[in-house]
Amino acid sequence: MTFAIDRNSPTPVFNQIYVQFEGLIRSGLMEAGSPLPSIRQLAQSLDVSANSVKHAYEDLEANGLIVTSPGRKARVAEQSRLACDVLAAIQCLVMAAHKHNADLAATQNVLSTVWEMEPEED
Repeated sequence: MTFAIDRNSPTPVFNQIYVQFEGLIRSGLMEAGSPLPSIRQLAQSLDVSANSVKHAYEDLEANGLIVTSPGRKARVAEQSRLACDVLAAIQCLVMAAHKHNADLAATQNVLSTVWEMEPEED
């Protein structure tokens, strides 16, 4: 597991950690029950404060992505992975964007626009 912290980013370090874990968990690259590094281990490996990692872990737990208990390593929560059909649709979007040489910002803009549309009734 390799994380990248951009110290020049306006995004706080704890949020950068959160987003990277969220992506790994929701995509299924980190499966339910998988242990996370200890707060101290991750802080040392990223050369960030333990408080930043702790904040990220607290947010991950608050959003149901991980579970923690005293004296044990944090673990990926059950039911934290995106539904397969949502993940498949996102993968199709990314593949189509690459095929048509759309950049990430343009793809995100399209997704945001569609997201705001009124959903169709089944």
